[in-house]
Amino acid sequence: MEKRLIYLDRLKVFLTVLVVLHHTAITYGGAGGWFYYEHQDNVAVNALLSTFTAVNQSFFMGLFFFVSGFVTPASYDRHGGFNFLKARLFRFGIPLLFYMLFIAPLLWYVASWYKGSLGVFIKEEVFSHPLQGVTEFAVGPLWYLEALLLFFAGYAGFRLLTAGKSRSKPLELTPRLMAGYVVIVAAANFIVRLAYPVGTELLNLQLGYFPAYIGLFMAGIAAYRGNWLQQLTDNAARKWKSTVILLIVIMSAGMALGGAMEGDISAFMGGMSWQSVFYAIIDPLMGLGISYVLLVWFRKRWNGSATKSTGWLSANAFLVYIIHALFVTYVSYTLRDLDWHPIVKFALVGSSAVILCYTAASLIRRIPGVKKVV
Repeated sequence: MEKRLIYLDRLKVFLTVLVVLHHTAITYGGAGGWFYYEHQDNVAVNALLSTFTAVNQSFFMGLFFFVSGFVTPASYDRHGGFNFLKARLFRFGIPLLFYMLFIAPLLWYVASWYKGSLGVFIKEEVFSHPLQGVTEFAVGPLWYLEALLLFFAGYAGFRLLTAGKSRSKPLELTPRLMAGYVVIVAAANFIVRLAYPVGTELLNLQLGYFPAYIGLFMAGIAAYRGNWLQQLTDNAARKWKSTVILLIVIMSAGMALGGAMEGDISAFMGGMSWQSVFYAIIDPLMGLGISYVLLVWFRKRWNGSATKSTGWLSANAFLVYIIHALFVTYVSYTLRDLDWHPIVKFALVGSSAVILCYTAASLIRRIPGVKKVV
């Protein structure tokens, strides 16, 4: 059996916590869509939190897809095509169904600004339409699981079509390959966003970001076959770190010049404009740089022996992702009358939501049978 890469487990924990903080930031002024908002006319706060969410968006979900792609070939090789897909459908399908049936209706209570109590809402709106979440396919942040099921099906289909054929030589990780990735994804971003601007969805999937997601999932598969993770160097990571800092400054300046300071970022989301071209290019470039830096940093600093705390955090991270929307939304909604600075509330709600999510996940996973799924 291949040695488990502990630093990838720790990286997934970091990314999971970042997802919680990302959605909390949207609540208090960051750009993006969420169930509950407390946006204020504070340009500095909105700019700071929007920069935070824009930087996150460039890499965190893409890096999730990369890691998922990395572990996919070995899982397929162990189980075979049918059992591989069956296991993935079981592990992801049940959480999707649970979210649509139970979590989505509770989020609608806050999102709809329902005037009555939660109990009345459940009685009048949920019990009378118990399958509404399913019929509307309301998967919320679990679109990630939906996308992975599609990617896994595509990979299984590819393996089936190429079964019995000699395997091609693994791709080498080269600067030319990385440059080609950025060029292809940037061009695809611009083209896809002409029809599906960022913020528009098809089956709950924001296709405007999917060129990078598809590319990084495929890159994860290639990284496993070609042993890319061991080829990432400290020297390149240092160069990428400086580049990323410069790119964040350039992105912030470009956004400001393109109308973000007036509260309008629609031109960046898609269409025939320089803003759309700008965002289509800088998004994958910055995401690649941050991903490279994080992979090297976690491999170098966080690849020691597994500890009890690491095991606990890693084991509960998947369920934290599944339930985090409920806690971020309800903690912020509960504290809505607290007249504090939005940055302070962001820090308070974000940290509280992380702690509550992990506590709840740990308790839920003690229920018999739950660990078989999450």
